[in-house]
Amino acid sequence: MPQLTKSEIDQLLATPIIARLATVKPDGSPYIAPVWEFWDGKSMFIIPRGKSKFVEYIKSNPRVAISCADDINPDHSRVLLEGTIEIVEGPVRMEGFGLEIGTEMVQRYSGEAGLVYLAKTRDNLRYLLKLTPDKITSWRGEWHRRYAEDK
Repeated sequence: MPQLTKSEIDQLLATPIIARLATVKPDGSPYIAPVWEFWDGKSMFIIPRGKSKFVEYIKSNPRVAISCADDINPDHSRVLLEGTIEIVEGPVRMEGFGLEIGTEMVQRYSGEAGLVYLAKTRDNLRYLLKLTPDKITSWRGEWHRRYAEDK
């Protein structure tokens, strides 16, 4: 179960992989949302809609985990990011740095159709969230030896 290199993590997170954002609801139960992500090599950005439920959970408890998995390629690369997420801005209309990230994301995930979608929804309110992880765990392929049965 080898770890990914920094370069391999960057490459994986540059693909249109659906990230899973795990938050904690006020009652202590988990909440997971599939999200698009933007990785700049040290922080992950997410742009949820202004009424996304998980933003309210983040306001109460900003500790999150984000799981990114390649379920297509045979080595099944995985990256798990853990830390405290911050609300950079929002809810606001798409402009500035948020618009730059949003434009890159819609092109990567949806191509030209994404650009059309962004143009139509640019005035809708969104948040800009940033996770600079405290911990990054990555792996691919075979089982880790700790999972092997004793012989």
